[in-house]
Amino acid sequence: MAEELDLEFSERGSWLIARVIGILNLPVRDQLRQRVKAELEKRPGCDLVFDLSAVTAIDSSGLGAVFSIYKYLNERQLSLAMAAPNHDVATLFELTHLDKVIRIEKSLETFIG
Repeated sequence: MAEELDLEFSERGSWLIARVIGILNLPVRDQLRQRVKAELEKRPGCDLVFDLSAVTAIDSSGLGAVFSIYKYLNERQLSLAMAAPNHDVATLFELTHLDKVIRIEKSLETFIG
């Protein structure tokens, strides 16, 4: 049985919030891309913020999925941001230099305030 991605969506202003729970890895990579893109198509013009407060780990497949979503949004002149990553996840974004490309904030309130 395939692993199921735990993903919740909400909307605040011009931001679609995708709250990811658990691990972003190879078994859930395709689900993440497909479900996020489907939600974005329902809300044209919305920017996306990943609420990472409940993400315990992310691997290279998860990073690839995030970057794929970044490119999808960038082609539509929309933004992707990350909120509330734990120390290990934030460090991974720094090591891969994705923090130079994708906005990362310590809390979700930055986007919904």
